Amino acid sequence: MNNHGYTLVEVLISATLLAIIVLGTAQYYVVSRFQIEKGIRSQLAWANMASRMEHAINLGYNALQDSLPEASVPLTLNGIQGYRSTIITGIDDTSDGLAPGDTSLPDYLDVTILFAWFTADNVTDSLSCSFSEERSWAY
Repeated sequence: MNNHGYTLVEVLISATLLAIIVLGTAQYYVVSRFQIEKGIRSQLAWANMASRMEHAINLGYNALQDSLPEASVPLTLNGIQGYRSTIITGIDDTSDGLAPGDTSLPDYLDVTILFAWFTADNVTDSLSCSFSEERSWAY
């Protein structure tokens, strides 16, 4: 009697190997998709923060503290919920070399823009810039 075919052990080994390959490939696609979505969210956040920083530059030094601060403002970018905060911190630099004629306080205003996705405390991206009345601004 001629037996044509595979034994049960051979079929089980083949099925196991195939399952490992398929699961590994599926995991690769899941991780890749997550990384692509994270990159898209990062680009959206940076574009929004750059626009906000341009707004800060256009306001000018004297209007920053009154017009710019915001806390967890909800935004929807590409259908995804995000939150943007803008923090203004005054910095008095006693060693900036402009004394004694330096009478304006603070010497610098540090503008920090934070962007969080999904919830206000999930900060993933941030951008900072220092503004000075005497020295213009610099990232």
